[in-house]
Amino acid sequence: MKRKLKMLLLLMSVSVFLLMGCGKSDKTVKEDNQNQEAGEKTVIKLGSSGINTNMIDIISELMPENYDVQLVTFDSNAGGAETCASGDIDGFIYNHEPWLKQYNKDNGTDYVVVDKLYYGRSALYSNKYDKLEDLPDGCSIAICNDSVNMENNLLFLEELGLIKMGEKDSEDSFLTTIDVIENPKNIKFVEVEISYAVGSLDEVDAAIVSSTNVLEAGLDPEKFLAENVSKKNYPIGLTVVKENEKTQWVADVLEVLHSEEFKKRFNEIYKGSLVLF
Repeated sequence: MKRKLKMLLLLMSVSVFLLMGCGKSDKTVKEDNQNQEAGEKTVIKLGSSGINTNMIDIISELMPENYDVQLVTFDSNAGGAETCASGDIDGFIYNHEPWLKQYNKDNGTDYVVVDKLYYGRSALYSNKYDKLEDLPDGCSIAICNDSVNMENNLLFLEELGLIKMGEKDSEDSFLTTIDVIENPKNIKFVEVEISYAVGSLDEVDAAIVSSTNVLEAGLDPEKFLAENVSKKNYPIGLTVVKENEKTQWVADVLEVLHSEEFKKRFNEIYKGSLVLF
Protein backbone atom coordinates (compact mmCIF):
# COMPACT_ATOMS: atom_id res chain seq x y z
CA MET A 1 0.00 0.00 0.00
CA LYS A 2 2.81 2.39 0.91
CA ARG A 3 4.59 1.53 -2.34
CA LYS A 4 1.47 2.31 -4.37
CA LEU A 5 1.06 5.61 -2.50
CA LYS A 6 4.68 6.60 -3.25
CA MET A 7 4.20 5.81 -6.95
CA LEU A 8 1.01 7.85 -7.02
CA LEU A 9 2.74 10.83 -5.42
CA LEU A 10 5.63 10.53 -7.90
CA LEU A 11 3.26 10.52 -10.86
CA MET A 12 1.44 13.54 -9.47
CA SER A 13 4.75 15.42 -9.08
CA VAL A 14 5.78 14.67 -12.64
CA SER A 15 2.40 15.85 -13.91
CA VAL A 16 2.68 19.14 -12.02
CA PHE A 17 6.23 19.64 -13.35
CA LEU A 18 5.08 19.15 -16.93
CA LEU A 19 2.13 21.50 -16.50
CA MET A 20 4.37 24.19 -15.03
CA GLY A 21 6.77 23.85 -17.95
CA CYS A 22 9.74 24.99 -15.82
CA GLY A 23 8.29 28.49 -15.67
CA LYS A 24 7.95 28.92 -19.44
CA SER A 25 4.76 29.35 -21.45
CA ASP A 26 2.75 26.28 -22.43
CA LYS A 27 3.38 27.06 -26.10
CA THR A 28 7.17 27.04 -25.73
CA VAL A 29 7.56 24.04 -23.46
CA LYS A 30 4.70 21.82 -24.48
CA GLU A 31 3.53 22.46 -28.04
CA ASP A 32 6.91 23.41 -29.50
CA ASN A 33 8.69 20.41 -27.99
CA GLN A 34 5.97 18.06 -29.16
CA ASN A 35 6.13 19.48 -32.67
CA GLN A 36 9.91 19.18 -32.79
CA GLU A 37 9.86 15.60 -31.55
CA ALA A 38 7.26 14.71 -34.15
CA GLY A 39 9.17 16.52 -36.90
CA GLU A 40 6.29 18.97 -37.30
CA LYS A 41 6.59 22.71 -37.81
CA THR A 42 5.94 25.13 -34.98
CA VAL A 43 3.03 27.37 -35.92
CA ILE A 44 3.45 31.06 -35.12
CA LYS A 45 0.49 33.36 -35.75
CA LEU A 46 1.39 37.03 -36.22
CA GLY A 47 -1.15 39.81 -36.61
CA SER A 48 -0.91 42.94 -38.71
CA SER A 49 -3.03 45.34 -40.69
CA GLY A 50 -3.15 46.86 -44.15
CA ILE A 51 0.07 47.23 -46.08
CA ASN A 52 2.05 46.29 -42.96
CA THR A 53 1.07 42.68 -43.59
CA ASN A 54 3.75 42.48 -46.29
CA MET A 55 6.49 42.34 -43.67
CA ILE A 56 4.88 39.28 -42.10
CA ASP A 57 5.16 37.59 -45.49
CA ILE A 58 8.87 38.43 -45.57
CA ILE A 59 9.34 37.02 -42.06
CA SER A 60 7.53 33.84 -43.06
CA GLU A 61 9.82 33.32 -46.05
CA LEU A 62 13.03 33.98 -44.12
CA MET A 63 12.28 32.02 -40.95
CA PRO A 64 13.95 28.60 -40.36
CA GLU A 65 12.16 25.66 -41.97
CA ASN A 66 10.89 24.32 -38.65
CA TYR A 67 8.45 27.25 -38.40
CA ASP A 68 5.12 27.88 -40.07
CA VAL A 69 4.48 31.63 -39.73
CA GLN A 70 0.83 32.46 -40.40
CA LEU A 71 -0.56 35.94 -41.00
CA VAL A 72 -3.72 37.11 -39.25
CA THR A 73 -5.09 40.42 -40.53
CA PHE A 74 -7.16 43.06 -38.75
CA ASP A 75 -9.11 46.08 -39.95
CA SER A 76 -9.05 48.02 -36.67
CA ASN A 77 -6.21 49.58 -34.71
CA ALA A 78 -6.86 47.52 -31.59
CA GLY A 79 -7.58 44.22 -33.35
CA GLY A 80 -4.17 42.67 -32.80
CA ALA A 81 -3.96 43.65 -29.15
CA GLU A 82 -7.42 42.30 -28.41
CA THR A 83 -6.80 39.01 -30.21
CA CYS A 84 -3.34 38.45 -28.75
CA ALA A 85 -4.70 39.00 -25.24
CA SER A 86 -7.09 36.10 -25.79
CA GLY A 87 -4.23 33.87 -26.99
CA ASP A 88 -5.53 33.47 -30.55
CA ILE A 89 -2.33 34.94 -32.01
CA ASP A 90 1.25 34.89 -30.72
CA GLY A 91 2.23 38.47 -31.49
CA PHE A 92 1.64 41.41 -33.80
CA ILE A 93 3.46 44.19 -35.63
CA TYR A 94 1.78 47.57 -36.24
CA ASN A 95 0.93 49.41 -33.00
CA HIS A 96 3.54 51.91 -31.79
CA GLU A 97 5.03 51.79 -28.30
CA PRO A 98 3.25 54.80 -26.69
CA TRP A 99 -0.11 53.44 -27.90
CA LEU A 100 0.71 50.03 -26.40
CA LYS A 101 1.69 51.53 -23.05
CA GLN A 102 -1.66 53.29 -22.87
CA TYR A 103 -3.46 50.12 -23.96
CA ASN A 104 -1.72 48.20 -21.18
CA LYS A 105 -2.81 50.80 -18.66
CA ASP A 106 -6.42 50.85 -19.86
CA ASN A 107 -6.83 47.09 -20.25
CA GLY A 108 -4.54 45.51 -17.68
CA THR A 109 -2.39 43.81 -20.33
CA ASP A 110 1.40 43.47 -20.32
CA TYR A 111 2.48 43.90 -23.96
CA VAL A 112 6.11 44.68 -24.72
CA VAL A 113 7.79 45.77 -27.93
CA VAL A 114 10.73 43.38 -27.95
CA ASP A 115 12.63 45.32 -30.59
CA LYS A 116 12.25 48.79 -32.11
CA LEU A 117 12.08 47.90 -35.77
CA TYR A 118 10.76 50.97 -37.60
CA TYR A 119 8.66 54.08 -37.36
CA GLY A 120 5.82 55.01 -39.65
CA ARG A 121 5.97 58.33 -41.42
CA SER A 122 2.96 60.56 -40.91
CA ALA A 123 2.07 63.81 -42.63
CA LEU A 124 -0.64 66.33 -43.33
CA TYR A 125 -2.15 65.36 -46.68
CA SER A 126 -4.76 67.01 -48.84
CA ASN A 127 -6.58 66.13 -52.04
CA LYS A 128 -7.66 69.77 -52.47
CA TYR A 129 -4.59 71.89 -51.75
CA ASP A 130 -0.93 71.75 -52.71
CA LYS A 131 0.60 73.99 -50.03
CA LEU A 132 0.08 74.44 -46.30
CA GLU A 133 -0.56 78.15 -46.72
CA ASP A 134 -3.39 77.41 -49.15
CA LEU A 135 -5.61 76.01 -46.38
CA PRO A 136 -8.52 78.46 -46.04
CA ASP A 137 -10.12 79.94 -42.95
CA GLY A 138 -12.60 77.48 -41.48
CA CYS A 139 -10.91 74.48 -43.10
CA SER A 140 -11.63 70.98 -41.85
CA ILE A 141 -8.75 68.74 -40.72
CA ALA A 142 -9.16 65.08 -39.80
CA ILE A 143 -7.23 63.92 -36.74
CA CYS A 144 -7.05 60.57 -34.92
CA ASN A 145 -9.67 59.89 -32.25
CA ASP A 146 -7.53 57.84 -29.81
CA SER A 147 -5.84 59.72 -26.97
CA VAL A 148 -2.17 59.07 -27.84
CA ASN A 149 -2.42 59.87 -31.55
CA MET A 150 -4.80 62.79 -31.04
CA GLU A 151 -2.29 64.51 -28.79
CA ASN A 152 0.49 63.86 -31.29
CA ASN A 153 -1.65 65.24 -34.14
CA LEU A 154 -2.53 68.40 -32.22
CA LEU A 155 1.08 69.04 -31.23
CA PHE A 156 2.02 68.56 -34.89
CA LEU A 157 -0.50 71.21 -35.93
CA GLU A 158 0.89 73.48 -33.22
CA GLU A 159 4.42 73.02 -34.61
CA LEU A 160 3.07 74.09 -37.99
CA GLY A 161 1.74 77.30 -36.44
CA LEU A 162 -1.89 76.46 -37.17
CA ILE A 163 -3.04 76.29 -33.51
CA LYS A 164 -1.76 76.81 -29.98
CA MET A 165 -2.27 74.24 -27.24
CA GLY A 166 -2.77 74.74 -23.52
CA GLU A 167 -1.08 72.76 -20.76
CA LYS A 168 -1.88 69.22 -19.64
CA ASP A 169 -3.91 68.76 -16.47
CA SER A 170 -1.45 66.10 -15.29
CA GLU A 171 1.35 63.85 -16.54
CA ASP A 172 -1.13 61.03 -17.04
CA SER A 173 -3.58 63.08 -19.10
CA PHE A 174 -3.65 63.70 -22.84
CA LEU A 175 -4.24 66.86 -24.82
CA THR A 176 -7.49 66.99 -26.78
CA THR A 177 -9.29 69.52 -28.95
CA ILE A 178 -10.71 71.04 -25.76
CA ASP A 179 -7.15 72.18 -24.92
CA VAL A 180 -6.79 74.27 -28.09
CA ILE A 181 -6.46 77.84 -26.81
CA GLU A 182 -5.71 79.60 -30.10
CA ASN A 183 -7.19 78.67 -33.48
CA PRO A 184 -6.60 81.60 -35.83
CA LYS A 185 -7.78 79.70 -38.92
CA ASN A 186 -10.94 78.50 -37.16
CA ILE A 187 -10.03 74.91 -38.02
CA LYS A 188 -12.82 72.37 -37.71
CA PHE A 189 -11.42 69.15 -36.24
CA VAL A 190 -12.88 65.90 -37.55
CA GLU A 191 -12.03 62.97 -35.27
CA VAL A 192 -11.60 59.63 -37.07
CA GLU A 193 -10.23 56.18 -36.30
CA ILE A 194 -6.59 56.06 -37.41
CA SER A 195 -7.18 53.28 -39.96
CA TYR A 196 -9.82 55.35 -41.76
CA ALA A 197 -8.02 58.70 -41.85
CA VAL A 198 -6.93 58.24 -45.46
CA GLY A 199 -10.53 57.59 -46.47
CA SER A 200 -11.52 61.00 -45.15
CA LEU A 201 -9.34 62.90 -47.63
CA ASP A 202 -12.23 63.39 -50.05
CA GLU A 203 -14.47 64.70 -47.28
CA VAL A 204 -12.16 67.16 -45.48
CA ASP A 205 -9.71 69.83 -46.56
CA ALA A 206 -6.75 67.98 -45.06
CA ALA A 207 -6.01 64.98 -42.85
CA ILE A 208 -3.11 63.75 -40.77
CA VAL A 209 -2.50 60.32 -42.25
CA SER A 210 0.03 57.52 -41.93
CA SER A 211 2.17 57.43 -45.09
CA THR A 212 1.68 53.66 -45.36
CA ASN A 213 -2.08 54.16 -45.62
CA VAL A 214 -1.47 56.73 -48.31
CA LEU A 215 0.73 54.28 -50.22
CA GLU A 216 -1.86 51.53 -49.78
CA ALA A 217 -4.57 53.80 -51.18
CA GLY A 218 -2.55 54.22 -54.37
CA LEU A 219 -1.50 57.79 -53.56
CA ASP A 220 2.00 59.27 -53.46
CA PRO A 221 3.29 59.21 -49.85
CA GLU A 222 5.80 61.92 -50.72
CA LYS A 223 3.10 64.40 -51.76
CA PHE A 224 2.13 66.07 -48.50
CA LEU A 225 1.63 69.56 -47.09
CA ALA A 226 3.96 68.93 -44.13
CA GLU A 227 5.66 65.95 -42.47
CA ASN A 228 5.36 65.05 -38.79
CA VAL A 229 9.01 64.45 -37.88
CA SER A 230 8.16 63.58 -34.26
CA LYS A 231 6.98 60.13 -35.42
CA LYS A 232 10.51 58.89 -34.76
CA ASN A 233 9.45 58.86 -31.11
CA TYR A 234 6.75 56.28 -31.88
CA PRO A 235 8.69 53.06 -32.59
CA ILE A 236 6.96 49.93 -33.86
CA GLY A 237 8.22 46.38 -33.59
CA LEU A 238 7.35 42.80 -32.75
CA THR A 239 4.90 42.93 -29.83
CA VAL A 240 4.16 40.02 -27.50
CA VAL A 241 2.90 39.47 -23.99
CA LYS A 242 5.77 39.81 -21.54
CA GLU A 243 5.88 36.12 -20.59
CA ASN A 244 6.82 35.25 -24.20
CA GLU A 245 9.53 37.91 -24.54
CA LYS A 246 12.39 35.42 -24.04
CA THR A 247 10.98 32.48 -25.99
CA GLN A 248 12.93 30.80 -28.78
CA TRP A 249 10.50 31.73 -31.53
CA VAL A 250 10.79 35.42 -30.60
CA ALA A 251 14.60 35.17 -30.74
CA ASP A 252 14.37 33.56 -34.19
CA VAL A 253 12.01 36.25 -35.50
CA LEU A 254 14.36 38.96 -34.23
CA GLU A 255 17.28 37.33 -36.05
CA VAL A 256 15.28 37.56 -39.28
CA LEU A 257 14.33 41.20 -38.62
CA HIS A 258 18.01 42.12 -38.19
CA SER A 259 19.10 40.38 -41.39
CA GLU A 260 20.26 42.34 -44.43
CA GLU A 261 17.84 40.44 -46.66
CA PHE A 262 14.86 41.53 -44.58
CA LYS A 263 16.02 45.17 -44.57
CA LYS A 264 16.52 45.13 -48.34
CA ARG A 265 13.08 43.71 -49.09
CA PHE A 266 11.45 45.95 -46.48
CA ASN A 267 12.78 49.11 -48.16
CA GLU A 268 11.77 47.90 -51.60
CA ILE A 269 8.17 47.40 -50.49
CA TYR A 270 7.58 50.46 -48.32
CA LYS A 271 9.44 53.01 -50.41
CA GLY A 272 10.25 55.25 -47.45
CA SER A 273 6.74 55.31 -45.99
CA LEU A 274 8.13 53.16 -43.18
CA VAL A 275 11.66 53.84 -41.96
CA LEU A 276 13.89 51.26 -40.27
CA PHE A 277 15.83 52.28 -37.14
